[in-house]
Amino acid sequence: MKQPVITLDDGAKDVGLAEMLFNLLRQNLEQRPQKLSSFEALHSNVVIIARNIDITVTLAFRRGELTIYNGIVGKADLTIIADPDAILDLSLINIFLGLPNYFDKVGRGILKKLLLGNLRIKGLLKHPLQLTHLTKLFSVN
Repeated sequence: MKQPVITLDDGAKDVGLAEMLFNLLRQNLEQRPQKLSSFEALHSNVVIIARNIDITVTLAFRRGELTIYNGIVGKADLTIIADPDAILDLSLINIFLGLPNYFDKVGRGILKKLLLGNLRIKGLLKHPLQLTHLTKLFSVN
């Protein structure tokens, strides 16, 4: 299996959210090599909009390669709109039998935020497998 390539675009180097995601994903892949299959399965642009702090980043996944950009780059397949706390919650979701567990405390909290509109995911129904792979990658568990 080839090494994952994760790049922080020059324009994103001073963006806290971009740096946090860069480090989170890099560490998750280093510490949990079983996540590599999800990383290599991702081929989409994921836009993350952190409300309240007006920061938008794009994660451009290309089957084993990722570039993180400041702002919106390309056409978004998935768009996650949330406050920074909800974005961090996505990294705490537990994986059960290879899938995100939405039935424990953390998972129910994420579902509640989705239902209340505090967390919105555009493209959720159109790209469910990409979202599942992304969630596995984000999760530190």
